[in-house]
Amino acid sequence: MDIEIKIGRDVEGTSAFRVPDAYKMVSRHHAVFHWHDGIATLEDNGSSNGTFVNGRRIATCKVNENDTVLLGGNDNMCYRLDLRQLFATCRGSGNQPSYSQQPSYPRQNVGMNNGSPVNGNTHGNDYSREFAQVKQVYIDYHDAMSKLTKKANTSMQLPRVLLSMIPALLGIVIMFVSRDMTMRIVAMSAGSILSGLIGTLTMGRGNSKKEKMQEDIMDLQLKYKKEYRCPKCGKEFSLDMHWKKLLADETCPYGCGAQYNS
Repeated sequence: MDIEIKIGRDVEGTSAFRVPDAYKMVSRHHAVFHWHDGIATLEDNGSSNGTFVNGRRIATCKVNENDTVLLGGNDNMCYRLDLRQLFATCRGSGNQPSYSQQPSYPRQNVGMNNGSPVNGNTHGNDYSREFAQVKQVYIDYHDAMSKLTKKANTSMQLPRVLLSMIPALLGIVIMFVSRDMTMRIVAMSAGSILSGLIGTLTMGRGNSKKEKMQEDIMDLQLKYKKEYRCPKCGKEFSLDMHWKKLLADETCPYGCGAQYNS
C-alpha cells in the first residue's frame, strides 16, 4: 500500500496535512510524507526554513513514529508534526487519508514547560524509556570526546618527539665513531642546537593542530548538545551533568514533571 501525504500551509486534497496559517515559518508546500508497506519516509519539499528530524535538518530520510519532527526551524517557534497520528491513520486505512483540517493537538513550543512531550510520550510523566535514549547520548558523546582528544594529542606530540630525537642520535653516533674529543664536543653542541631548533619550528604546527582540535571539540559539543535534553520539555542538559545524577534525582531539573525511574 502506497500513501503520499502533502504537508504545508496551503496544501489541498484528500491526502493533505494542512498546517495552521499562523505558522508563517512553515512553507505553503513544505514537505511530503511517504508510506510504502509500513515504511515511512519524510521528504522536505525545498522549504525556506527546513525540516528537522531529531534536531538535524534533512532533505529526505526514513522516520518512525517516535521521531521528533519540526517544521520551519529548530527553535521555540517551530511547528511539531505529529508522526503518531500519521502512522496510525496509514496503518488503519487502505485509502488515502484526509488531513485537510487543523490538528487535534495544540501548538507546541520546544524547550517550554507546556506539558507537551518531545518524543510523543502519552503515558503520563513516566519517561523512563525515553531517558534510556538520553543516557546513550551522554555515553556516545564522552566516548567520541575521548577518542578525539587521544587522537589529537598523539598527532601533535609524536612528530615532535621523533624529530627531536634525530639530532640527538646523530650526536651519539659521532661521539662513538670519532675519537677526537673536540669533534665529540661539537657533535653534542650541534645536537642540542638542532633539537631546540626543531622544537621551535614544530611549535607553530602544533598550535595549528591544537586549534583544529578545539574546533572539532566544539563541533562535537554542538552535535550532542541538541540531543542531550529532557524527553518531555525539550530543555537541554549540560553535557557535564552525568546521566547518573539525573537518574538519581528521578525527575527533570527544570520542573516539567518528567520522571526518570530506573
